[in-house]
Amino acid sequence: MKMFRLHMQSFATNFVLAHALIVGIDAGVSNPSVSINVGHSKIGSGLRMDSVSGDFKIESQISDDFSVGANVDTSSSPLKSVFAKFTTKFGGGDVNSDLTLDMTDNSISGDITYSDGDNTLKAAVDSNSRDVVNSVEYSRSGAGWSFKPTFNLGGSNIALDASCDYSADTSLSVSVGASGDSTLSVDHKLDSSTGVNVQMAGTNINSAVVEVTREIDSANSVKPRFDVASKKLTASWVRKLGNGRTLNVAVDPKKSVDIQMAGSSAEDWAASVSAPWGNFDDADVSVGRKFNF
Repeated sequence: MKMFRLHMQSFATNFVLAHALIVGIDAGVSNPSVSINVGHSKIGSGLRMDSVSGDFKIESQISDDFSVGANVDTSSSPLKSVFAKFTTKFGGGDVNSDLTLDMTDNSISGDITYSDGDNTLKAAVDSNSRDVVNSVEYSRSGAGWSFKPTFNLGGSNIALDASCDYSADTSLSVSVGASGDSTLSVDHKLDSSTGVNVQMAGTNINSAVVEVTREIDSANSVKPRFDVASKKLTASWVRKLGNGRTLNVAVDPKKSVDIQMAGSSAEDWAASVSAPWGNFDDADVSVGRKFNF
């Protein structure tokens, strides 16, 4: 118990320091928030403090266009990273930056995005990489179609994602990776309550994964999923709860059972339970939500 108190005191000290770092900026701080996620592994073995983990995201709005924050956890080095997000006008569009300073190696990484109408250009940056800019992604979309090539500077290659509506009930999407591997996805609406999604490597039908979504009623739906290559069947059940909450139960026979409750927004409680098939003693449990102040 003494070690636990010392651990929590150390965490609390770093938590306060991280928040002081954020709000100590010489600017008017408003709308501070804290997102909390606390987990316990192998809950069936009993409550053990050494099996409890937590991570926290603290964020403060400096202005309408600028916010800063920190990511903290309950490890021996609690302060993991600090980040900044800002938006500014440039030409006829908007520049959005989301950059993070990793406290373990002092690297800065994130995305810088420029948007103008239906056109978006996003650069993924990392100060530790040789080229600093890892990739540049261009995307454009319209009514019933989208087009997104990505140029990877390190490998000097291009990946491509594209989609289109084939008909009122059918849409197609194609992904071609930098190595040349491709994935084809087809979504088809059978009726107002039933939809089918088929994904496969290229046009190889033997690699197909077929998922059917069926609405049983206004509150319940089921999603069986069949992998042709492995002959494996998995399924999930989704139930709409009150106040915009949902419950999702996913079953992978002989492997795992996952239960997730999602809130109507980040400001609502969320919880999850994940357990190996037939062994709930080894279940991992987590709960979390976002608090605004």
